[in-house]
Amino acid sequence: MSKVTGCTAAPNVLSLGSYTYIQAPVHSAATVNGTLTRGGRPVTLRETEPILRDFLDVLGELQDDFTRRWGAIKEWPVLSRAE
Repeated sequence: MSKVTGCTAAPNVLSLGSYTYIQAPVHSAATVNGTLTRGGRPVTLRETEPILRDFLDVLGELQDDFTRRWGAIKEWPVLSRAE
C-alpha cells in the first residue's frame, strides 16, 4: 500500500496533490525518468530535476551551517543573573 495515496493497485503511482507521479522502473537505465502529470498533461522532469538537485544541495549546505552554529551555541558558557 502506498503511504501517499493509500492505493494498493499500483505502488509505483503516487498522488501528490494535483500531481500524479509514476516512478520509472527500478532496473531502468539512468536516462529513464519517471512521469509527472497534472490534470492529464505531462510535466517535463528533465527541466525540473536540475532545479530540485540545486535546491537540495543548497538545503544541505544550510543544514550543515545550522548544525555547526547550533553546536557552537551549545558550547557557550551559561551565566547566572548574579554575575
